Amino acid sequence: MKCLAIADMLLAIKDFDDALKGCDLFKEYEAIYWPIGETRADFRNVIRRLETLGSKAYEPSPEVMEKIKDIECLFIHQHPVSAEMIAAAPNLKFIISARGGVENIDVDAARQRGVHVINCPAHNAVAVAEYCIGLMLCEMRNIARADKALRKGEWREFYPNSECIGELSDAVIGLVGFGTIGRLVAERIKPFGSEVIVYDPYISDDDAKNNGVRKVELKELLTTADVVSLHGRIPAGSPPLIGEGELKQMKPSAYLINTARAVLLDMKALAQALKNKTIKGAAIDVFPTEPLPQGDPLLGIDEITLTNHRGGDTYNCFAKAPVLLVKQFREYISTGKTRFLVV
Repeated sequence: MKCLAIADMLLAIKDFDDALKGCDLFKEYEAIYWPIGETRADFRNVIRRLETLGSKAYEPSPEVMEKIKDIECLFIHQHPVSAEMIAAAPNLKFIISARGGVENIDVDAARQRGVHVINCPAHNAVAVAEYCIGLMLCEMRNIARADKALRKGEWREFYPNSECIGELSDAVIGLVGFGTIGRLVAERIKPFGSEVIVYDPYISDDDAKNNGVRKVELKELLTTADVVSLHGRIPAGSPPLIGEGELKQMKPSAYLINTARAVLLDMKALAQALKNKTIKGAAIDVFPTEPLPQGDPLLGIDEITLTNHRGGDTYNCFAKAPVLLVKQFREYISTGKTRFLVV
């Protein structure tokens, strides 16, 4: 099988080489580099564009169009795979993505051509799940606010939630989306003593029960949960899943956490909900524009913890993705199935 890998700033050619070069699954292998973005800040905007515009976010280069003509297997990270690219690769059988999402792939075009798509939600899943729980604790227990006050010489005794500071042991945690990361959050939060409820139209009641959580509709989750944490995906260009109406359904004492995707949440509605005391607080790691612009309304609100897209930022979360993908691909070749087969 002839294989091409397209590396980028976050997932280097060496990372693909370490996993794919000499692999017995491929007769021929080559890796090329997608030269877009000069800094991590630049690349944040590349990712945001991909999540907004999908597979049409960037035109493929002439080099890419030439390289894919006779390949059977394409490994990518952030590089978009449009219908045009798929049509130009008549021998293509597999698109294997090191991303958790597939917004940068025209999945419908792949399906119509009979091209299988495999993705890799697990590569940074543990890192994001741990960070998510850290943000819950940070916001509920005022950790960042206390640190900030001490650095200014203030021994702060009162906070926006001083009258109702709770513990995770008493909290109902509502997870919007119960994929790889959502499951890891549930697994790690339950030892605190929390009850976990989930909204995910793509899982069964039995699946939820087998994972020790209860499946509910979105309205019940919003009206019941003490902490609402976002872990879902929506198609590129879709309206936010959580907007003004959904925020109004939440308990006034509840917290909202987003370590997933900025497009899931209407940020203007969130700012208004915090100012109006519609909800108690929030912790946000992802934003529509990154870096977060000076003067953004959220920066002037005390009831929110803000971090700069650090959820998956562990030293090995990108580099290990190709290794995981090869394992999944080998499983599919051997058995005809793997957990993260998209089509």
